[in-house]
Amino acid sequence: MSLTQNVSESPVHADTIEQSLLRAVAGTFATGITIITCSTDEKEHGCAANAVLSVSLDPALMLISLAHTSRTRAAIEQAGSFAINILPDSAEGSDLCSLFASRSEDKFDQISHRRGKADTPILNGALGWLECAVETVQVAGDHTLIVGRVIDAEHGPGEPLVFFRGRHRRLAA
Repeated sequence: MSLTQNVSESPVHADTIEQSLLRAVAGTFATGITIITCSTDEKEHGCAANAVLSVSLDPALMLISLAHTSRTRAAIEQAGSFAINILPDSAEGSDLCSLFASRSEDKFDQISHRRGKADTPILNGALGWLECAVETVQVAGDHTLIVGRVIDAEHGPGEPLVFFRGRHRRLAA
């Protein structure tokens, strides 16, 4: 398969597996938990996400995957920028995860944050964050893949909030 070949053109044709099996197997892959944020017309948007990937160091690129139904996805496409806020393994990190996993409209009224270079909300207390300008947007199944060029970033000490088999977990000491 060439690098530009569409998967549907692959000579390997397999039946799609059950969604419940995919979710169970994918859940065995431990991931960090992030809050994806952006700002449009003075309104802040955000959601919890664990489908985040470092794509390239040169240029510095990050990828996020958000459901087509995500209001944050639609806002990022309008804003042209977003931030990836990496949550710390703390009570505050767990609370932020729960808040941003909800459909609450007033999430940003309940938290402390500041604005980044591209006017994206950066969560105070994040273990680290990356602010990105949208480079490419690609539809992939029921999600949209958004690749962003990193324009600013920062990190601090601590451990990340980890997601494994449907629950928050701690890293072993």
